[in-house]
Amino acid sequence: MSSSDISWTELDIKLKKCRAENKALLERMDQVEHERVEYLQNVSHQIVAPLNAMKWHIENLTEARVGIERGKKVLRSIYSQATLAVHLAKNFSLMSNLEGDHALSSMREPLQEVELRRLLVNLVDDFQPSGWNQDIKLIVDDPHFPSSPDILAIKPLISQVFSNILENAVKYSNSGTRVIVRGEHLSSQGKFAVHVRNQGIPLRDDDMDKVFERTFRSEDAKRRYPAGTGFGLYIAERIVAIHEGAIKASVEEGWTVFTVELSVSGLKGKARIRA
Repeated sequence: MSSSDISWTELDIKLKKCRAENKALLERMDQVEHERVEYLQNVSHQIVAPLNAMKWHIENLTEARVGIERGKKVLRSIYSQATLAVHLAKNFSLMSNLEGDHALSSMREPLQEVELRRLLVNLVDDFQPSGWNQDIKLIVDDPHFPSSPDILAIKPLISQVFSNILENAVKYSNSGTRVIVRGEHLSSQGKFAVHVRNQGIPLRDDDMDKVFERTFRSEDAKRRYPAGTGFGLYIAERIVAIHEGAIKASVEEGWTVFTVELSVSGLKGKARIRA
């Protein structure tokens, strides 16, 4: 076999390899385009739903015979849907930043002292109207929520963490149940933990390690609520990582529990995002 024959043989192998790689790349591009279209359709549906609900409620208020009590109920529903719309918009903004390979830290605002209990009381008040629609009560369990020390944090981002957890807790709770927020000093670790508990769609053992993955939604969740993005908890995990904290899910005697642990002393050194 001559040297020229060897060269042509090598060239043919490389050409076949390039064709295979090109085919795989085209298939991946088609998949990405499909995912992009599906993502945009999902985002559109998620945003339009609360806006349409607000429009319908406002139309109800224009009826001449709407009484005071009925009017109050309609206004609570409008507030609930507005809260959800704002919450979704913030999530989509954060997710777009992540999808563009930009670090959440690039959106950073100045660190400030945040009193967790006050923050959580305000968020529970914001999401309670959504709970009323499903006969679900949200409470900050005072006997199990000791006075929490201030943490040094990026307040809008930490707020979004608990907004995402509370929104999920309400959405997937059974009617007539409670969403309970508790706090706990982890003195030996220099941390404060917040536990959000709810009863509803079970979190299965196989889902424990997947629940914080991008776009993951359990089969049970999909059956009850077909529409959903599956990135609320993913965003929450990324934000908690910036604050060098930890977030985990567990099941305790029929309760689904999401726990966020944050350092009492705030950020240690330069904040970072876990890869």
